[in-house]
Amino acid sequence: MTYARSYASSRRSTRSNAFHRSHKRKIEKINFKRNAYRRNSRSWQLPWQGIRQFLVRSFYVFAATSVVAGISLLFVLSYHYLLTLPYFCIKDPASLKIEGQARSHPEQVLQAMQIRPGTSLLAIQPFKVEKALLQQRWIEKVELTRQWPDQLRIVVYEHQPYALVKIGKFYLINPQGILFKELEPEDPHDLPVITGLHFEHFNRVEGKIAPLLAKVFTFMESLPKENDSLNLASISEIHVDPERGLTIYPSGLGVGVSIGFQGHQQKLAGLQKVMPLLKQRGDWQKIEKIDLNYPQRVLVSLRNTEPQTP
Repeated sequence: MTYARSYASSRRSTRSNAFHRSHKRKIEKINFKRNAYRRNSRSWQLPWQGIRQFLVRSFYVFAATSVVAGISLLFVLSYHYLLTLPYFCIKDPASLKIEGQARSHPEQVLQAMQIRPGTSLLAIQPFKVEKALLQQRWIEKVELTRQWPDQLRIVVYEHQPYALVKIGKFYLINPQGILFKELEPEDPHDLPVITGLHFEHFNRVEGKIAPLLAKVFTFMESLPKENDSLNLASISEIHVDPERGLTIYPSGLGVGVSIGFQGHQQKLAGLQKVMPLLKQRGDWQKIEKIDLNYPQRVLVSLRNTEPQTP
């Protein structure tokens, strides 16, 4: 009896073990197939998610670009409307004010740039107008002001001619040492002529006038402007020698007066004392050269004679 039960129980356990083994293989196969299905479904989901994100981003970019383009178009249309608005246009010639011109012709530049009554102040670009005006040789500086809503004011500062410089041709120079234009028939001619210099002597050194030219200007500034027998207007030529200094040619004298680079006022004062004496002695026409470079003396050289000291 006991043996029969143990045998029966052993057979049941054997069958159950066999059943579990067989079904375990099926379960593994089923699980394997289910995992493969899940992997396949994920592989389809990943590309779709990427496409969806790309479309969303593209939509936002397109929307932002459309907004920016719309705002830009609005600004352009508004600006165009303001340009055609009569309220900001120059009303008449009296609203176009030009001041300071004497020898220059700024109205020619304005006509070339089509700035006239009816032009909108919004369409005027001050930098371009000033640059165009500075192309005229007589104009040194320009100040352009838009006086809203309908007036334009232009102040012209012209070069002041100080002397003529001869370097092959004649050029006008201003008090700042700038050769600003070549001499033309309509330009002023009654100015002292500076000779003996070259173009390199007019190059600025650290923003300042070159030393040799500065010495010429120092002499010119020491001369009285008027009410004197020997003033700046009475000097017809100033010759520059880098070693010997300056030699001046007073109008009506006809000879050169060597004055060097220093002590100009004292030397010229001595010359003024000697000139009446020379006229009294009748030697005026015989003078070839006058040298003021000797202390307390005026050396006068006569033609075909030895130097004399009056």
